[in-house]
Amino acid sequence: MKSTFMSLLIGILLIALVGFGSYYIIKRYKISADISTATKGDINGDGKVDALDLNAVLSDISSGKYDKKADLNGDGKVDTLDLNYIISSWSQ
Repeated sequence: MKSTFMSLLIGILLIALVGFGSYYIIKRYKISADISTATKGDINGDGKVDALDLNAVLSDISSGKYDKKADLNGDGKVDTLDLNYIISSWSQ
């Protein structure tokens, strides 16, 4: 009787340890990715490089403000180099 009780107790403990132990071992991760195809130079996100993007860069240059989306060459400023990029990428 004592060995049956001990076997049962050990079985319950093993099930509990395996069950609760796996809770700590298995972790869930949520992964998401934006798979949209962005056109470099498309500052306003309408899918093309056009006068609206040109105006956005010109506005940032004239106001002296920094907009990361308008910094097309990644040099930390919006300037004529970014303006040249817009002109060379123009969608007609």
